[in-house]
Amino acid sequence: QEESIKVPKGIKISIKSKIVEVTGKNGTLKRDFKHLPIELYLANCGKEVRAKMYFAKSKQLSMLRSVCSHINNLFDGVEKKFQYKMRLVYAHFPINA
Repeated sequence: QEESIKVPKGIKISIKSKIVEVTGKNGTLKRDFKHLPIELYLANCGKEVRAKMYFAKSKQLSMLRSVCSHINNLFDGVEKKFQYKMRLVYAHFPINA
């Protein structure tokens, strides 16, 4: 089975031994997929990422689709800028902050 993802314009991607590194205007993100039995490679002169898995059942195919979702989230993370605000909440014991 095979899934493919288009690389958006303005984003560089490098894949080396299942480590995906995505660089965009808002920084660089790196993700490691070495624990999964998949094959990742660039196609169409680096304009497309392909994830391939051999002899996969439905549970393994869900893993393949989640890898593609992770890579799409990496693209979103370097395109858009995010700001997280942490909120302290307690139910029983008070927190001194």
